Amino acid sequence: MKTFLRPNPLKIILAFVLFMAASYLWRMFIISTISDTFPWGFPLQFYLAWGPCPPGESCSEFNGLRLAIDILIWYVVSAFIIRMIKERRLSAEKEQQNESSTK
Repeated sequence: MKTFLRPNPLKIILAFVLFMAASYLWRMFIISTISDTFPWGFPLQFYLAWGPCPPGESCSEFNGLRLAIDILIWYVVSAFIIRMIKERRLSAEKEQQNESSTK
């Protein structure tokens, strides 16, 4: 478990890419179905703006805790994806070694 969540550049980059892609795709879906709502964040919505907004009013809200949890969720997902890729790579290498040793 210690190595599963240990940070490395690949996990951080993948987590950032997944975080941005999921947030952007969710935003595009919501904007296409609800014309006056502009969210950011998936699976947890951490920023929401709506309109039309009268002058002098704040028509948006931000939740920093949801942002932190959202980033953490995508980091765990990226760690899981990288672990699965490494396990497949190792099992393929072992399989190749077994095949070459039987010949």
